[in-house]
Amino acid sequence: MVTAFKKEDVKRPLEGFGVLIPFKEQQKHGLKTLGTLFSSMMFPDRAPNDQYLFTTFIGGSHNRDLAGAPTAILKQFVTSDLTKLLGVVGQPTFVKHIHWRNAFPLYGHDYDSALEAIGKMESDLPGFFYAGNNKDGLAVGNVIASGSNTADLVISYLESGIKQVS
Repeated sequence: MVTAFKKEDVKRPLEGFGVLIPFKEQQKHGLKTLGTLFSSMMFPDRAPNDQYLFTTFIGGSHNRDLAGAPTAILKQFVTSDLTKLLGVVGQPTFVKHIHWRNAFPLYGHDYDSALEAIGKMESDLPGFFYAGNNKDGLAVGNVIASGSNTADLVISYLESGIKQVS
């Protein structure tokens, strides 16, 4: 959910680009949101000078039922969590609810088995290489590193075959 608040209504200083809320912290503090990006800190021209723009993620594997919740309910949860986290007072000046049904891949309970199977295929099938967010993490940096490391393995594999032929 994208929300905007007047800067004067955000009582705590914004540091960095946002906040992630681990599940244990959600439980401990009664929070429903997964995290909030400080969108206007990253992209200053996205909001009027007197406002902060936030992109808040809500739902996830522990709160799947929220995926179908009405905008008014989600707005209440987001506003409540931003009040607890950032000292926000009052209501947002702007609200836009964007529903991403499959926003982030969720690793299942058998994720370790899947990783073992991938590792076995890589060992048993020379020339088979696997990269991506399923293997090395969801974050963009992890995916880039996974692709780069796998590219290095492919190059080494191909070069070793060329040396054997020569």
